[in-house]
Amino acid sequence: MYGQQGSRQRIRLGPAWDYLGIALLGIGLWVLLVVSNAFYSSVLATILIWTIATSGLNIIAGLGGYPSLVQGAFYGVGAYGSALAMKWGQPFWAACIEAVLAAGVLGLIVGLVFSRTRGQYFAIGTLFTGLVVALVLSNWQSLTNGLLGITVEFGFDSIDRLNAVIPAAAALSLMLVRFVSRRRLGWRLLTILEDEDLAEHIGVPTARTKLTGFVLSACVGAVAGVLIAQYNGTISPDLFDYYVGFVMFVALSVGGAGRVLGPLLGSAFIVGIPDLLNLSSGIGLLLAGIIFVAVIIVIPGGFMSAIDAAMAAASRSVRR
Repeated sequence: MYGQQGSRQRIRLGPAWDYLGIALLGIGLWVLLVVSNAFYSSVLATILIWTIATSGLNIIAGLGGYPSLVQGAFYGVGAYGSALAMKWGQPFWAACIEAVLAAGVLGLIVGLVFSRTRGQYFAIGTLFTGLVVALVLSNWQSLTNGLLGITVEFGFDSIDRLNAVIPAAAALSLMLVRFVSRRRLGWRLLTILEDEDLAEHIGVPTARTKLTGFVLSACVGAVAGVLIAQYNGTISPDLFDYYVGFVMFVALSVGGAGRVLGPLLGSAFIVGIPDLLNLSSGIGLLLAGIIFVAVIIVIPGGFMSAIDAAMAAASRSVRR
């Protein structure tokens, strides 16, 4: 009886320790963001904002195994939605909520259309949606000012407050993935990942599960969009072009799809390294492609799988 009670206690404490670890990581990243010089701070802020966006993607693509390539569009809806709402007189937090809801509605519409498709058909459908959103942002001159972009009103009391919110939001997005993975939605998504036909056979509502994960993914992506708009101060369609969703999928794959810290590691390599080297967008994309190919060949599970292997090897060495 005592052993069983101890086992139950460990099970209950496990998630709490996970959340505590993520919170401490967020605090450490905040300290690093504050003490770094302007250049390194901007690189880290971009990595963290991409971590939020790819954490949202991790829900549908990592846990559910569905290759969504539209996360960049939700990212853009969050940025433009909040910026335009503030321009029209809405307070900042109301603008944030409206932008997230707008992305959620778009996610619901896209999900209703494509939630019953699979594999490459789902990927092509979401890629097409990202292209449509990019074209709207570029060509609806009266609303978005086209390729010239728009200036974003600052919604925080100070830049220090924004610098605190960014790592906090990144940590919360990682916690959200951890939370979802241990709840019914996460279990259902993992069942779909393993075998969708079997999942349907045993009673999992696959279409509804994918739709729920997709909408949640869209809302998290919009939060990242709000923050990049606030951090940059100006936004333009090239920040949210259709290929951005593909690059986010690459970042997730490089870090480790379905793993809590995968978005952070992937964003550090795919976004952080080109930014640190101050590469042009074209060369940065080329480098991201090279990193992606190398990782897929050498460590197909992403950097998190390599970390797991290293920790297992260290554990065996200690036991010996």
